[in-house]
Amino acid sequence: MTDFSELFRNKPLQAVSFLIAIGFLFLPFFRPETPPYLLLLIGRFHPMVLHFPLVLIMLALIFELGRYFKLIRHGEDISFLLLIGASITTFVAALAGSFLFASGNYSGELIEQHFWAGAITGCLIFMALGFFLLDQNRSQFYWIYMIFLGCSNISAAAAGHIGGSVTHGSDYLTEYIPLIFGRHDQPTQQKPTEEMLLYEDMLAPIFETKCMSCHNAARAKGGYIMTSLSRIMAGGDSGQLPIDTLKPDSSELYKRVILPEEDGDRMPPEGNSPLSYHEIALLKYWIDIGAKTDLKVADTQSDRALNATINSLIPELARYQRRIILSEVKKEVLRDEINELSESLKVAIYSDSIADDDGLYILAMKFPPAPFSNNQFRELAPYFNVFSKASLISSGINDDGLYHVSKMTNLKALYLQKTKLDGQGLIYLQSLKKLEILNLSFTQIDDKYALELLEIPSLKEVYLFQTEVTDQVVEAIRKNRPKLKVYLEEGPYL
Repeated sequence: MTDFSELFRNKPLQAVSFLIAIGFLFLPFFRPETPPYLLLLIGRFHPMVLHFPLVLIMLALIFELGRYFKLIRHGEDISFLLLIGASITTFVAALAGSFLFASGNYSGELIEQHFWAGAITGCLIFMALGFFLLDQNRSQFYWIYMIFLGCSNISAAAAGHIGGSVTHGSDYLTEYIPLIFGRHDQPTQQKPTEEMLLYEDMLAPIFETKCMSCHNAARAKGGYIMTSLSRIMAGGDSGQLPIDTLKPDSSELYKRVILPEEDGDRMPPEGNSPLSYHEIALLKYWIDIGAKTDLKVADTQSDRALNATINSLIPELARYQRRIILSEVKKEVLRDEINELSESLKVAIYSDSIADDDGLYILAMKFPPAPFSNNQFRELAPYFNVFSKASLISSGINDDGLYHVSKMTNLKALYLQKTKLDGQGLIYLQSLKKLEILNLSFTQIDDKYALELLEIPSLKEVYLFQTEVTDQVVEAIRKNRPKLKVYLEEGPYL
């Protein structure tokens, strides 16, 4: 094997290791605004490269522990190669990651956490390398080296978890834990086939699995929501009947799933799992018989073709059912977390009865309101996307706090009466694509900032009672946005 003893004694290499380790802590502050396209291309390799340091630093720890407990025999050369490999690939992954971040395609709290976790991991790996080299020279730094090696593995695992959360959701690693410990009341066994309802037990799970990712309250592609039968029947922006029992073949829902793959209107779109032949056949049969909700499989025994279709679907339905159970458990966990936070912050948080199928909530101040400023509001950040309405009346929220309000992407109604607003923060609300109702009564909003209301895309109603906005500006707003109703009255509180 190659003798690395000269490298071990190389003081410049030791110094470089520590300098790079310190440099990693400054990496999160390096954020080029308009990097060259070549660097943006390099950034795309970040997901590919990052796996190398994760594996190599873990192997370095395994080999060191094996050597310490005399389970593995190897020289320092193996550890050195693993550490050098982990250091180099960490350096490359971190640079690529910073260029990927600079592209502007990724943002948010999780990305910030991932950025910092990656920088800390790089620092720890290079510190481990530096103390490894020092130990080879003086034999005084082994335990310091081992501490940094262990910490770098913990940090790498944390960075990997956060990175996975960015890609797959914050509960990517933990979502099955409640099921493992039996935290659910859902039946794990399917009904006997003949007792199954054609819609509830067969079609609904298919819709949940194949359609709901695009057609829920949060996304509602084409304005079409499929979280309940009533919403399925209501249709979307196209104005076409999704289910037409008088002309089954004209049903928009059926027509969309049988379009050719290359058709842009085909559902689900390219990249999503399409409905299978048997699933489409079941959907067609259900529409043909009048979209009945009480029809059981036992009622269709005389139809041999349908029974063959149902028998083919049973194994797949079992898998769909497990996904639905997981979804229900996640909702239950969310409810518990929301209730705990509600008690901690002394605010009211409860399910939105109108959007209950979508798992959305309402946030409101209790009376008399507890102290609730921007700092308390930030504690709700992990749950911002589950709120459909927020009533922050008489709270300590100010214009800076509207920046955090702007992260509540599913917000449809916002009540801010008697808060400390002067209007500077209204610009943040332009990112709320679903906001329809805004109550600013009893605030210090004036003419200058009231014009920002014109840029809130979906706004339908705004209340400006007892504000500094003049009648002339109110009329200007009405003229420029005729469909936006501006009320000079106190308005609703929720």
